[in-house]
Amino acid sequence: MEGYNAYAQAQNVTEDPRHTEYRLLAQVTGALIKARDGEGRLQEKIQALLWNQRVWEAFMADLTDAGNILPQALKAQLVSLAIWVVKETNAVLDDSGDIDALIAVNRNIMDGLRPAVATAAGSGGGGGGR
Repeated sequence: MEGYNAYAQAQNVTEDPRHTEYRLLAQVTGALIKARDGEGRLQEKIQALLWNQRVWEAFMADLTDAGNILPQALKAQLVSLAIWVVKETNAVLDDSGDIDALIAVNRNIMDGLRPAVATAAGSGGGGGGR
């Protein structure tokens, strides 16, 4: 699974995995927005949709891995969401789906992954980990 290998390799860098996932979703969501707004050719729209689908398939592979330490209920919810993303992507490719729904899902997940921001007073606290 090529997409999963790239995702797993990206996780091996020193960056916090949550930040990596956030950054990846931000990039793919930007591509989806560009595709939705008609910036680019049809081929670029298809590539953005398939990229988003591969990202979610990689998430699903990670979520179903025995070493994943997320709570079981959360993993199940995220796997269900990943399955929906794959189905909705196929629907968008068939002109019967909603690309805005895919963008909204990505943004909602990004909100949950967003790194904590240090306070303006410079408390030095912060950094990921919800």
